[in-house]
Amino acid sequence: MLLRRFLLAALFLLPFTAFAQGVYEPVQLFINSADGVYARGDSIKITASVTPEAEDTLLLQLLSYGKVTYKKKLPRPQGDTLLYAAAFDAPTSCIVRLGPASDPKCVTGVGFLVEPESFRPGFSVPGDLRAYWDRELKKLRRLKPEVEIRPAEGLEEKDEQEFVCYKIEINMPSGRPCRGYVAYPRGAANRSLPIYLFVHSAGVNGPDKRATAEKAVSLAQKGCIALDINAHGMEDDMPQEYYDALDKGELHKYSSRPFTCAEDYYFHNMYLRDVRALDYAVTLPEWDGKRILVRGTSQGGGQALALSGIDRRITHVVAIVPAITDTGAILDGRKCGWPSSASEKYAVTPLGPSVMAYHDGATLVSLFKGDLFIEAGNIDTTCDPAAVSAAYNNANAVHSKQIFYFPWRPHTRMDLRNNTAWREAVLKPREAFIDAVCKE
Repeated sequence: MLLRRFLLAALFLLPFTAFAQGVYEPVQLFINSADGVYARGDSIKITASVTPEAEDTLLLQLLSYGKVTYKKKLPRPQGDTLLYAAAFDAPTSCIVRLGPASDPKCVTGVGFLVEPESFRPGFSVPGDLRAYWDRELKKLRRLKPEVEIRPAEGLEEKDEQEFVCYKIEINMPSGRPCRGYVAYPRGAANRSLPIYLFVHSAGVNGPDKRATAEKAVSLAQKGCIALDINAHGMEDDMPQEYYDALDKGELHKYSSRPFTCAEDYYFHNMYLRDVRALDYAVTLPEWDGKRILVRGTSQGGGQALALSGIDRRITHVVAIVPAITDTGAILDGRKCGWPSSASEKYAVTPLGPSVMAYHDGATLVSLFKGDLFIEAGNIDTTCDPAAVSAAYNNANAVHSKQIFYFPWRPHTRMDLRNNTAWREAVLKPREAFIDAVCKE
């Protein structure tokens, strides 16, 4: 099925300076496709450029769907080198890495996909998916919302003058309340602004896991009603000890905790808190009654995809390297989307199709009828680009959809040597998509 050969030799330039954590600075890899996407039978070529600062012995690693399938030690090449050449006759997701033999985790990588349009989610779309979530939303709304509003603190005087900003807390039928911040331009006319919901990536105790007034205001500057809602319903302005205690206690390894039904699957209430936030936002007279954008990265990207199918009011979605997506990929012989360990454990049990399939971004996005923007990272081993592709391919009811791949994009921080190219190829169209929603 696979035609592969290796050609080894030399490499390029670049000084030995600090880039992203874990990147091996003396090595840079290049690929003969701008986005790292190929058709079956295409010639894939990866070249390497190595500075004299590299170790004498390097380690070549090949990964398929995020798992190492090949290793070989190589002498440090002299000059420019064709490191890898291959052609595939079936869809695949691969990463090529090169780094010091003494430290297999310190690597420079580049990734590619073959025929990503062929990937489909491991879980089938449940026949009653829409009916299930309509029932869940009905249950949510049986409890009359009680919205506690408190002033935002710590904003700069200019922001206070230009924007309304405050903290919200909204009760929930079960679990923690919905908590976060709301901001919008002062003096906005009634029915003039879209809603922009920002949802958070995974984790508990990092500063970026909390909703902030500053973030809400920064989003509101685009001309919208901005909501920054934290994922867990926790307080947003407590001492660090509070978050450390949650991380070690109540929310320890929340993404992999056992469950027996949909209601105790951790992400169930996370999604409902987001809906609760939107239920509040649509009551604001400044909302234009039409546009609702949801954006998130990783766990936030998974929330965005899931909400696209759960809440019919959402019109635009930006999902960046989305997690909680294609959690049934193991059923298709691929790596499951994050949280992969829990997904692989439960996907093969009755809880997979009966619970996880109802909360998976790759199944829920099939219900979405708006405009979709997805970003995948070709060297992302947390949310494999094949899993992200499966979600994109399942979005068949959308008004429009776009997906952007980038050969050097990992799940988190990118090698800054590729940052300029990424900004032009991916970030620029993403910002244009968001701006078009807010300025429509």
